[in-house]
Amino acid sequence: MKQILLSFSALILCSNVLAQQTGDYTLTIATTESTLNGDSLDIYFHVPSTYNSSLPSKMILGFHGLGNPDNSNDIRNYLSPLGDSLNAVIVCPNPYLQDQPRSEVVLNLAYDSVMTWFNIDTNQVYITGYSAGSDVAAQYFFGEPSHKMKGLIWHSPGFFFNPDLSNPQDIPPVCLCTGTADFTSIIQTNLLNNSLNGAGFPYLYNQIPGVDHTMEYPTLTQEMLECIHFIDANTPNVGIDEWSKNPVSIYPNPLTEGLNLTLSGLEGNVSISIFDVSGKAVWSEQLYHVSDKVELADFRRGISAGLYTFILHSENGILAKKLVVR
Repeated sequence: MKQILLSFSALILCSNVLAQQTGDYTLTIATTESTLNGDSLDIYFHVPSTYNSSLPSKMILGFHGLGNPDNSNDIRNYLSPLGDSLNAVIVCPNPYLQDQPRSEVVLNLAYDSVMTWFNIDTNQVYITGYSAGSDVAAQYFFGEPSHKMKGLIWHSPGFFFNPDLSNPQDIPPVCLCTGTADFTSIIQTNLLNNSLNGAGFPYLYNQIPGVDHTMEYPTLTQEMLECIHFIDANTPNVGIDEWSKNPVSIYPNPLTEGLNLTLSGLEGNVSISIFDVSGKAVWSEQLYHVSDKVELADFRRGISAGLYTFILHSENGILAKKLVVR
């Protein structure tokens, strides 16, 4: 592992050289940010061997907790296989746990620094954390973030933070990821699941059988990939620039047996076409004089479990949305 000490200005000057390297690094930035009381900023990151500085890459911001992992080096190591699977740069700055204002300064400094160093797609940035670090990530995500994230993986919540869900249209996908034997988080997890489920934005509760309050378990990468794939499936990847006016939500997502599908944010005459992963059209309907919400009560007939794409046509343009059916 390499450790590099730079001032913020030196980081910018050296970025072209450093961005060509892959592997594990520790970056220490000397900063004059008054909120940090003269402290330097340590960033631990993993750059996959497939990283190509000429192509935009994904980025995953991760924060350690007070348990295991309890430092940025360890959480970077746990997340590194995930970065390799996704060709994503793993970035793990040292937070000030239980000091959210300073943690957010660290988060923003790390984000801005990495953007000068690597070729990162700003629409492909995920945020996660463990225990107290997951709450640092969640408070930033649900607050007024300086940088929008594609999605949140809230892993093993550590403190009682209740997010503001008053405007679900503004909330990107969230995956609450915790072990069934995690008695440290069980009370907060149950409260969060009750409030997040059906709140009107894409949400997945990913329970890991037999796992306690830790990220040190064999299926971590698999479970994190499930969360990442859920976030990706519920993020519009095509058509977003063509759609105007109201944002559109599809919920519940994932859709499980016995529930009806609801679309909100529609107006006027809307044509809906639904395609499976092979590109085959499996369902279509023309809606007239819609005002905001539509419930598709008969949608599940003939629709099996899987990932589907909704294509919506209206006077507002064309929009694609993803839906997971279970």
